[in-house]
Amino acid sequence: MTGRRSSQLRVAEELARRGRLSAAVAACYEALAIDDRDPFVHALLGHLMLEGDFYDEAIEASTRSIELDPGCSPAYLALGLAYDRRGGMWDQSVLVWHELAEVVPDLVTAHVQLGEAFAAAGFEQEAVDSWRRALELDPKHSRAQYNLAIAALKREGMSTALPTIRKAGELDPSQDELFFALLGLPAARIEFDAAQVKPERGARLAAAGMLLRREDFFAASDLVGLLLGENPADADALALAAYAYLKQEAANEAMACALRALTYSADLPMALYTLGVVYSRFPGLARHAARVFIALAKAAPQHSLTHVLLAESLLGLQRYGQAKQAYRAAVRLDPACVRARFGLAAVRLTEGAYAEAQWEIRRAAYYDTRRQGTFWSLYDAYAGEADA
Repeated sequence: MTGRRSSQLRVAEELARRGRLSAAVAACYEALAIDDRDPFVHALLGHLMLEGDFYDEAIEASTRSIELDPGCSPAYLALGLAYDRRGGMWDQSVLVWHELAEVVPDLVTAHVQLGEAFAAAGFEQEAVDSWRRALELDPKHSRAQYNLAIAALKREGMSTALPTIRKAGELDPSQDELFFALLGLPAARIEFDAAQVKPERGARLAAAGMLLRREDFFAASDLVGLLLGENPADADALALAAYAYLKQEAANEAMACALRALTYSADLPMALYTLGVVYSRFPGLARHAARVFIALAKAAPQHSLTHVLLAESLLGLQRYGQAKQAYRAAVRLDPACVRARFGLAAVRLTEGAYAEAQWEIRRAAYYDTRRQGTFWSLYDAYAGEADA
C-alpha cells in the first residue's frame, strides 16, 4: 500500500467530494502521470468513472487498483457496483462482493450486495443467507429486509411476503420522517431547551414534534398535555399524542387518539397517517387501512410515501393493478424511493414479469448505495490505514 498520497491525488479527492467530476478525473490522470502504481488513484478514478456511468472504464481502473493492493476496499466497492450496473456479469459480481466481505467483514452493504448478486445469478438460498448475515450485523437494515420479502414472494406468495415488506418499511427512517413532514417540521434537526418553549400554541406544537423526533416521549407528552388542557378538541395535539402512543407500541391508545382527532379535523394528514399504520398492523383491518391511506394520499399527494403506504395496503387486498399505479405515483415524485422500487418489483413478480422486477431491484440498489456514501467511508478508512 502506498504510504503517502501525492498532492495531485489530494486535489482530485477534494474535487470529487465537491462533485466536480470532470476536474477530478483530470487531476487523477495528472497523478497517474507521476505514479501509475498508486492504488488510491486507480480506486478514485474507478469511483469517478462509475459516477459518470462509464462502467467499462470503472471496471478497468478498479481492477488495476486491486492488482496493486488486494486490500483496497473502496476499489472492490466500485468494481462490484460497476459489474452490477453493467448487468450480465453476475459471476464476477458475486466474486467481488465476496472478496469485499472478506476484506471488510462488518460492512453490511457488502453482504446485501452479495445477496443481490447471488439472486441475479439464480442462487436463491445463498442470497437469503447473505441477507440474513447482513441483518445479523444490522437488524434495522431495511434493504436486506426488502430483499428477504422478495425472496419469500418468489417461494411462497404475497401472503408470506407482505409482513416482511411492512417490517422493512417500518425500519426505513423515511416513514417516521413522513409524519414530521406532514406536521410541517424542517428536515434539519434543531436543538433546543424544552423548558424554554414559548407558551404559544404553535411553538408548543413544533417543540412537541421535535421532541417526538428525538423519541423524548416524556417531555413531548408534557407539552401535548398543556395543549389539550387548554383545548381538548385540539386535533393537532391529539394527532401528536396518537403518534407518541404508536411509537410506544400502544396501538389501542394510538387508534383512539387518531380517531378523536379526525372527529375534529376529518382530513388531518397526521391523524390519517397514524390511524392507517395502526390498521395495517392487523390483517383483519386491511380494508380499513386501504381506505385511510386513500384519504391520506388525497390529503398529502405531494409526499411519495403517502402513495407507498397506500400501495402496500392494496397489496394486502391483492389489488395489484391499483398498487402498481400507487407505486408509480411514488416513483414519479421521488425516483430514488427505494421502498417504492421494491414494491414495484413485488408487483411485477405477481405478474410474472421477472426481468422488470429485477430491473426495479437494481434501481433500488443504485439509489440506496449512492445515498449511503459508502465509497467515501471506505476510502477514508483505507487512507487512515495508509497514513498510520
